[in-house]
Amino acid sequence: MFSIITAMKAFLNYEYMITPGVLKILSYIAMVIAFIAGLFTAFTVQLWEGLGVAILGPIIVRIYAELMLVIFELHKEIKKIAAK
Repeated sequence: MFSIITAMKAFLNYEYMITPGVLKILSYIAMVIAFIAGLFTAFTVQLWEGLGVAILGPIIVRIYAELMLVIFELHKEIKKIAAK
């Protein structure tokens, strides 16, 4: 019981970040959407442009998500340093 109260207190005081987990889930969804959109474009509009989107779209989404996650990792490390 005590650990639930402690966890809830940390969550409500913004000591625990939920955004990195949400960001990972959203990036996986965005990668799938980019791939499907690329295939749809390849078969309906332009073959090479669609294949480019299907291949490069998920890579670009991954790079963008990693850059955003670096900020959260920096925050975590700075908190560790400040606690010393």
